[in-house]
Amino acid sequence: MQEHAKRWAVLGSVVALLMFLGLDRGPRGSGPALSPSLVDEDANRDECTGSFLPAAYAAAPSAAVPAAGDIGPIRLVQDPYPSLHSIALDPLSNKVVMSDSNRGNLLFYARTGGGPSPSVVVPDHQIRGPATGMMFIAGVALDPAHQEVFTVDNDIGDRMLVFPYGVEGNVKPKRVLFVPHGSWGTSLDAGRGEIALSVEHINAVVVYRREASGGEAPLRVIRGANTQLADPHGIAVAEEDHEILVANHGNWAPLTRREAIEGKSRGGQFQLPSVTTFDEAAAGDITPLRTLQGERTQLNWPMGLGLDPEHNEFAVANYGSNSVLIFRRTDQGDVAPMRMIAGDRTGILGPVGVAIDWQNDELWVTNYRDHSAVVFARTAEGNVAPKRILRNAPLGTPAVGFGNPGAVAYDSKRKEILVPN
Repeated sequence: MQEHAKRWAVLGSVVALLMFLGLDRGPRGSGPALSPSLVDEDANRDECTGSFLPAAYAAAPSAAVPAAGDIGPIRLVQDPYPSLHSIALDPLSNKVVMSDSNRGNLLFYARTGGGPSPSVVVPDHQIRGPATGMMFIAGVALDPAHQEVFTVDNDIGDRMLVFPYGVEGNVKPKRVLFVPHGSWGTSLDAGRGEIALSVEHINAVVVYRREASGGEAPLRVIRGANTQLADPHGIAVAEEDHEILVANHGNWAPLTRREAIEGKSRGGQFQLPSVTTFDEAAAGDITPLRTLQGERTQLNWPMGLGLDPEHNEFAVANYGSNSVLIFRRTDQGDVAPMRMIAGDRTGILGPVGVAIDWQNDELWVTNYRDHSAVVFARTAEGNVAPKRILRNAPLGTPAVGFGNPGAVAYDSKRKEILVPN
């Protein structure tokens, strides 16, 4: 039985590799070719770039398929549109940036972008292409003072990339920093000239110099059983209060960095989701200043965090319940959110990123499962419609939902393809 299982695992990995190799390279030579006549131009035009997308491939007769060589797939299952992940705002420059973890893209919009219409909103500009080095982009942050954009690659990227404001297209980053495997969220501490990252697999927060590059070591690391960090994702530095807030999914395993890279696992534990708060200068295996955790909090797969320093509040993108939870910054223990935005009128579906624009009294949310971002009044509460909707795909376009697909299997009984993410 073990040998049989190994064969299936190997087969699944081979199939996944072939699908990956065929995804971007496309058919060449005598293999199946992408035929413009077989593509629905309206359905397959990239709304962001205007170019056509490889959403349909012609299946050549079996006799025409070569036995070897560089051949394209017969079919593709892919999402041709961006999957909006994290978000950052610069109200002074009227700039909004969103990371696209699906296509390795940074999308820049005007702060007033979107509206009541369901039509697609084309970004002002994009950073995208092989020269950028971007892969599965998770965290994103803006530095208005130095006019820089920070991105963090999750999955196998293991890098933080920095781009100057205003660049677009297939450009090389200004700086590259190698970061721990599983890095996800990022937040700038402008006052200290530092950048803080959350690291999933080793349950840590690492803090670097803002200008760090190459293989530079972090200034500080927060990690250990006392920290209560458990699969940390969202991270936000409250500069005026000298604190770092971290959203935790609650999965904890005592892995070293090497074990995480090698894909090893050890017995851990499942904890309730939480938001832990540390002093901005904290280091080592230190107890949090505060922990927000319990059933009344309604935390469920908390992803991005958005801070409102003016009103002493923070928002949580609550992926597990399609909601946004707003708490007081000083809340701790098992307390209910002071406000919650949720319901069928909100347009919130799979929220990953959230940002509060307190200067303009707005709250932004990125929807990973709906090709959209929604904008609410800062004080919005309950099942309310957004002020504006910003779409990057036609209304009703399904989101495939791929996120770091690592294998593929076929269920012959149900005739289904299974893709764990």
